[in-house]
Amino acid sequence: MNKSWRLAVVALSCLGIVFQITPQATAGDGVLYITSDHLEGYDRNLFKLWIDADKNGCDTRAEVLIAEATVKPKRAAKCKLTGGKWLSSYDGVAYTDASKLDIDHLVPLAEAWRSGAWAWTDEQRMEYANDLEDEWALNAVTAAVNRSKGDKDISQWLPKKNVCTYLAGWVIIKAKFELTVDIAEAKVITKYYKSCGLGYQTKQLEPVVVSPTPTVSGSQTPAPSPSASTPSSPTPSPTVSVTAIPTLVANVSPGSFCTPAGAVGKSASGVLYTCKTSPTDTRNRWRQ
Repeated sequence: MNKSWRLAVVALSCLGIVFQITPQATAGDGVLYITSDHLEGYDRNLFKLWIDADKNGCDTRAEVLIAEATVKPKRAAKCKLTGGKWLSSYDGVAYTDASKLDIDHLVPLAEAWRSGAWAWTDEQRMEYANDLEDEWALNAVTAAVNRSKGDKDISQWLPKKNVCTYLAGWVIIKAKFELTVDIAEAKVITKYYKSCGLGYQTKQLEPVVVSPTPTVSGSQTPAPSPSASTPSSPTPSPTVSVTAIPTLVANVSPGSFCTPAGAVGKSASGVLYTCKTSPTDTRNRWRQ
């Protein structure tokens, strides 16, 4: 994870959660979708930290410190690091003591939870919390600065330095993990869209439209033959009943709130889900 802190425009597809997008989004649109945050149930322990994914003796924290050091530290038994130099990208402060650095999730764990991670499996949350594949995901920064940031999103906190870089990383991570943004985040992204070259715009999700397909039921009553003494009876109009056929919603996020009940959606991986309640939850969500 050699951090070059370049501003990159990455063409990624985002999930349309809960609602159908019109026009339907496709890969490369550079769109982040706006919906309300999920505020219930967060627990940091739901995101397993820090793991040794490659079994080389160094956990995620150590791997980030090694990768981001401006002068590489020496590695002793059990991945004990000595020496080395680091530059905190959030405030531009240099360090030779790694204990003064925190490893920050650029999109905080709590924010990820609010934006979609609440519906993930334990394994997916562990992978997010220990992501060493994306250079934007984890950052060795001044501990005090990281703690002042806490779990705030970009509408509540931005670093003193490298604001555009931070915002570019934010939208890329949100897109990569198919996380949504709230209205306050969307305003910040729109504000800096051109000046920071973010490459992503935001779009409000629209309600699913159920397309009615009319079907004709009932038979037409034959008209009686006219006679001299009996006027002809008017032919009654056929009875029409309307059967609603749900529109297939593209790119739904399993577990997300949805409407209307009975709607059918397909996830990015092609799995079909139905908008319905469960025995323990009376709210409509995408479920199998």
